[in-house]
Amino acid sequence: MTECVTVVIPARNAAATLAAQLSALDGQLGDVKFDVVVVDNGSTDDTAAVARGHRSNRYSLRVVEEANAGVNWSRNAGIASAPDGLVLLCDADDEVRSGWVSAMVAACEPGTWVGGVVDYAALNSQRTRLQWGTPVVSSVVEPGPTAAGEPYVDRTFGCTCGFHRSMWEELGGFDHRLSGIGGDETEFFTRAHAAGYLPRAAPAAVVAYRLRPGVVNMCRQRFRQGRQQVRWLAIAGDSNRPSLPDRPTTRRALVKVVVAAPRYLWSAGARYQWMASVSRHLGRLTGYRSLAG
Repeated sequence: MTECVTVVIPARNAAATLAAQLSALDGQLGDVKFDVVVVDNGSTDDTAAVARGHRSNRYSLRVVEEANAGVNWSRNAGIASAPDGLVLLCDADDEVRSGWVSAMVAACEPGTWVGGVVDYAALNSQRTRLQWGTPVVSSVVEPGPTAAGEPYVDRTFGCTCGFHRSMWEELGGFDHRLSGIGGDETEFFTRAHAAGYLPRAAPAAVVAYRLRPGVVNMCRQRFRQGRQQVRWLAIAGDSNRPSLPDRPTTRRALVKVVVAAPRYLWSAGARYQWMASVSRHLGRLTGYRSLAG
């Protein structure tokens, strides 16, 4: 019996970009059959109408409503509506390459999850990539550690990943308390690894990733990522806690970065790196303050 494959797309106010992602899925090569679930996450634009109006000869499409705001709420709602089988996640503002589905399905075996590659160049200007400090493409996801005990390092992107629905059920789904911007998926895959699952690479599963242009957007997301890291500390079990400096260490690191500002003025790339570091430290300090309160 052929395994069911479901592509889940969380979407919030994505009317301007969703059609391009759906069209990219229309163009998938290979004979893998799959369905698509678009999760409308309380959008105030025409996201749901764009999804419902899309017609495809490649797949059937359903729209699921999730009123609770947050990408992990959306992921869980979409996966809950999917049949048993393989679930692939991508985002509403990106564009998967034509071999994405086939490559993801081929790489995902029982007891594993699969991660693809992110292309930062296709949908973003060189200036935007410089502001965010991204490479042209992400590194390929490396295999998980062996019994020898290598440390686990997460390299899975929520915009190009896949796993069996049974793994999601066993782990209790994505944690909606971490449903902010940046690293929403990291805690889930860390739990998966702790439960004995291993990552597998799908280097041919490429997604063109859309960055939000502008320094303000970059700094805002780095701040939220820092705050999210601390929030994870408050909910993670001992074996799943992220490696993170404590509040005094973070405060000292921020002071050092601020004092070192003149050293980062020599190039635009260095200045953006400095702003990202300051934003992340401030986010962590805000997170620690909220925990103390």
